[in-house]
Amino acid sequence: MFVELTLSQIQKGSSTARSDDTKSLKGAILDWITPRGQSLNPPLARNVKTDCGFHHVRTGALLCPAGLDWSNAELVPTLSVDHYTDVL
Repeated sequence: MFVELTLSQIQKGSSTARSDDTKSLKGAILDWITPRGQSLNPPLARNVKTDCGFHHVRTGALLCPAGLDWSNAELVPTLSVDHYTDVL
């Protein structure tokens, strides 16, 4: 019983720390990818993930694999994190 409780508390602490890390990273990354003195268009919220990744012009360009051309309008709809996770 003691071991199970201890393991449960360790897991809970680990999950909380990971959540805190990713929350602080989102804001830092938005600050990093936004040109100084400008704003992203369309804007990205610091607490919403659904508009990020390949769904946003700036983050999509940064995530686009080096051998592909992000400015190719026919390519953009074919990109997805799931596809490149399987490839890599």
